Amino acid sequence: MEIYIILLQDFLLGVVATWLFEQILKRNKKLKNRYYRHHEVLFGYHVHHSVYGLACFIASIVLFLSHRYSSAIFWLAFGVGIIFEHTISDRKFVFMEKQR
Repeated sequence: MEIYIILLQDFLLGVVATWLFEQILKRNKKLKNRYYRHHEVLFGYHVHHSVYGLACFIASIVLFLSHRYSSAIFWLAFGVGIIFEHTISDRKFVFMEKQR
């Protein structure tokens, strides 16, 4: 039961961190211009910040394979929280999309 509480806490931390990140980007004029109006484009693709969640997921696999289980659990749940919040706020499950 204890592992479920830890997973839920880390998941919620990822959700809250992503929500705060999005709120700061939306409210700050300088950041809004830089990241919302002029997206990060890599080889013609718009990179969404759910890629950070994917990076956390990959890091958790590496940590798990190196026998750092508590760190792996944190990064797994945190990454899933990032992806979950980004999917809710964007209303679609997306990591990268072709820039028009």
